[in-house]
Amino acid sequence: MKSTPRRWLLAGSCITAVALVGLLRQSITAEAKPELKPIAHWVFDTAGVKTGKVEDRAGKLEGAVQGQPKIDATPALELAGPNDYVLIRKAMTAKDPVLPKESFSILAWARIDQPTEWGGLFGCMQDNGPREKGFILGYDKNGFYFGLATTGTDKGTGVMTYLRGRTKYEPGNWYHVAASYDGKTMRLFVNGKEDATSIVQSGPVLYADSAPMVIGRYQDADEDYPMDGAIKEVIWCDRAVTAEDIAAHYKADEKLAVQPPAAAGGPKFIIEPYLQYGTRTAMTIMCETNVATTAEIEYGKNFPTNMVTASAKPDTLHEVALKNLEPRTKYFYRVVCKDADGKKLTGQLLTFQTAGNLTDPFSFTVFGDTQRNPAITGKISKLMWERRPNLVLHMGDVVDNGPDKKQWTDDLFKPCSELLGRVCVFPCIGNHEKNHAHYYKYFSLPAPEYYYSFKYNNAEFFVLDSNKSPKPGDEQYTWLDRQLAASTATWKFCFHHHPCYNSDADDYGDSWKGHSKNMAPQTAALVPLYEKHKVNMVLNGHIHYYERTYPVRDGKVDKKNGVVYLTSGGGGGKLEDVQPTPAFFKNQGRVDFHYCYFTVHEKNLECHVFDHEGRLFDRFSMAKE
Repeated sequence: MKSTPRRWLLAGSCITAVALVGLLRQSITAEAKPELKPIAHWVFDTAGVKTGKVEDRAGKLEGAVQGQPKIDATPALELAGPNDYVLIRKAMTAKDPVLPKESFSILAWARIDQPTEWGGLFGCMQDNGPREKGFILGYDKNGFYFGLATTGTDKGTGVMTYLRGRTKYEPGNWYHVAASYDGKTMRLFVNGKEDATSIVQSGPVLYADSAPMVIGRYQDADEDYPMDGAIKEVIWCDRAVTAEDIAAHYKADEKLAVQPPAAAGGPKFIIEPYLQYGTRTAMTIMCETNVATTAEIEYGKNFPTNMVTASAKPDTLHEVALKNLEPRTKYFYRVVCKDADGKKLTGQLLTFQTAGNLTDPFSFTVFGDTQRNPAITGKISKLMWERRPNLVLHMGDVVDNGPDKKQWTDDLFKPCSELLGRVCVFPCIGNHEKNHAHYYKYFSLPAPEYYYSFKYNNAEFFVLDSNKSPKPGDEQYTWLDRQLAASTATWKFCFHHHPCYNSDADDYGDSWKGHSKNMAPQTAALVPLYEKHKVNMVLNGHIHYYERTYPVRDGKVDKKNGVVYLTSGGGGGKLEDVQPTPAFFKNQGRVDFHYCYFTVHEKNLECHVFDHEGRLFDRFSMAKE
């Protein structure tokens, strides 16, 4: 986690121009590529990338391709999926002899298609609170940076400096980015010119005892941000390459930097196709592209025969409802987008299944509070997909800051693309969404969307916005009272972001210094309503851990007529603490990242709860008489 401020250095008065570079660039020809004698050299073309391996032309550090990146026409390795990158070493030790000690340089050709706050081209680092060690050449939303920690700064305790350049990149364009360190000075170069310099770090490089070495990703122990773009070449030297040689290396392939942007090659997905509001006879398909396109959905019960299409008007965000589907049926679908020039973007072939009959078994997963931790969110999403649920429930706080579009695209949809492309997600709105338009834009739900209900086989789910504090007489309360009274479902589930009963240490009073109310004021008024209508289970998030209560009614445990309250807020947000003494309602709890897996068949329900490593830590069942 980024719990301490980065030491950023902006390009400005501290930057010294290298006058010689300008003269050299006038005389260097395309044939004058310098001999850099690297310790590692990766070239991402068909010769350098074979059968999932990336050759190191210096012979020491072969890489392994992760995800499903492709070699494009440049040629270069195009990284478009959330799992696309190159793994050099899973855990590089600080004493590994290949690591440069006093000085080093990195030279890379890269293309950024989608800017992000934290992006990596090549790095081996741990940037976690007081453990800031290693190096990284990367980029943010505007420009490139060089991150480094050495023994000569802050008494060698581990403080990383992020040196930011002044050049603002254009998405879709190629850039030559280089960094050098000579034991005293950090330098950053963009397209052969010095872009920033710093003397904050000095002495030997400070490495972590265990750190991943990756290309095309910003990754350490608890942060994992994918790159959306392409890498053509990465060179790593155990010396500070001169400004002249960096300029010469750029000049040799300068034509890359002036070719048309990658966007000219056709549209791309900002958000890959995903499913919304599935019923027995309908399913909504959504996706977002980087330019305005028309979207066609090819779908049917077989592939490739008997496929039909549905289309939408030109736009960047697409929402296409497929209707008149058959219940309890598996469908194939594929999204094909076309821009104004006729260039096509074809999504992968995906599947979904419509809801079934009252007696059909089904399963669903529950998680919440993903917020801003795509590494954990991605792991949990993958584990949920392995269970092949019929639907997914999200307990809110899907992002950390609702107005930030990049958090929706990069922190939620990218790490969950495989799951959400095949399984429909039903969310409730949390406080971190800030009731922003992005929530209503990216989720297609029954009006008014912040509260709604849906049926699935013999269960009915009722979803509320607990930010609006439902109370007797309010719109949501009146609606829920009416809907619960009319429901004939065997199983009744309610979910909203804020909990009813909960053992959090300090959200409802500081339990370490006094008393806690053990109940969110936003939802307290709902408890009598749940008891009145014999709701089976209430699900929520907000508190970042797992807790399950005994069945509760009238403020005490009632195993026959009580309501079970389950908190699942372990999708990625910073974990919280539990009060020092157990509350009367507490049955099971665990402070960990996790998800819940429910199976329902007629009058029987089972739930298994797994941590982010796939380990089972709670299990329970319920049965109807």
